[in-house]
Amino acid sequence: MKVKPQKMDTYSAERDASSEDIARRLKLDKGLGFLVRLLDTRVNVLYERLTAQNDITPRQFGVLLTLYQQGTLTLTELAAHIRVDRSTLGEMITRMAERSLVSKRSNGNDRRSAEVQLAPTGKGVLLKIVTGAARLQAALLAPLAPEDRAHFMRCMKLVAEPAADDADRG
Repeated sequence: MKVKPQKMDTYSAERDASSEDIARRLKLDKGLGFLVRLLDTRVNVLYERLTAQNDITPRQFGVLLTLYQQGTLTLTELAAHIRVDRSTLGEMITRMAERSLVSKRSNGNDRRSAEVQLAPTGKGVLLKIVTGAARLQAALLAPLAPEDRAHFMRCMKLVAEPAADDADRG
């Protein structure tokens, strides 16, 4: 049986190279971090254009949509749904409550935690921009052939949410 030599991936090879070698060969425009930043910029520009507003950030949209779909949640549950740390979420919820987009109350079961629910104003805002947010998904995937879109999304999810043990391997 003939064994095919395995090609060493770039990341393995870079671990063995000197920092000067890496600095000479590394291509910024081929780096995932650089491409993710470009994608983030594109998402934000298209989001503002397609939702025809700039008052509700994509993260706030995530809060409104999650509360609309899930109902009342604790801050911890909501943070897990939208993948944001609880302290950042707490500050965001306070600002959203001041604008009457959500309401926040003490959790009767645990006084240390708060429950958040979608307020009528927040529901109105969500329903006004949700069509544009849905069009955003299609616009972002438009450059890809239809048969490649599901695979691209699976790959993005794997990179964005690696298994906990994979993240520790570095």
